[in-house]
Amino acid sequence: MKRKSTFPWTLTCAVALIGLLMGAGPGIAEAVAGPGKAGPNVSVNVSITVPAPELSLEETLFIGAMAAFFDMDVAFVTNLYCPASSLNIAITPTTPRITVSEPRILLSAIYVSKYYDADPLIVIDMKKKGHGWGEIAQQRGKGNKAKIKKNDRDFERDSFVMFVASYYAVPPAQIRKWLSMGMSEPEITFCLNLAVRAKVNPSVVISERRKGTSWEAIGAKYKIPKGDLAKLVKPVKKFGKTLP
Repeated sequence: MKRKSTFPWTLTCAVALIGLLMGAGPGIAEAVAGPGKAGPNVSVNVSITVPAPELSLEETLFIGAMAAFFDMDVAFVTNLYCPASSLNIAITPTTPRITVSEPRILLSAIYVSKYYDADPLIVIDMKKKGHGWGEIAQQRGKGNKAKIKKNDRDFERDSFVMFVASYYAVPPAQIRKWLSMGMSEPEITFCLNLAVRAKVNPSVVISERRKGTSWEAIGAKYKIPKGDLAKLVKPVKKFGKTLP
């Protein structure tokens, strides 16, 4: 009897990932590269393993930033996320996956799991079953730590504000203003990361992006190579056991 091999599935996934990286341009390839020499303020410890959905450049960097901020394995964080654009794509994972399709919910779930020392999969599953963040915190915290008293929408917004304010040392009020303009969380994070690489005020990059300027054009303006656009900079401050 021949042994069943996982080689065809592994090869298929590998080909799919290579296609994703090649199709999206060098930026994603850089963002998912392993550790290497990239300058004193850049951490390139971002690698994504398959099976993985198709991620945008912004989503890829956002996941890498979360992993760096919370000291988590980026492959694990990636496997918790399935973007809305991939929900209709037939993917047969080797094991059942519990995922979320909204970056802000994923970030909030990780905040809760880290603060209450809970399994992120359990937190995400509870959220998908209709539990609010306050209820989840009450159950996972067992009365030993601070409760979440904000409504879900405010907690999710404040989770992102605290995350990027800490990571990039940006005033929270400024981040809330960008959110009010309709910018997505991954897009704002990408702008902030690119601003650090370009050594310019984040508002400048935000303004360029809101005009519809491509990431490549913004990078060219500041003489950032196309392959460096998605390099993840190191966080100014990491997660410190504080809830939003």
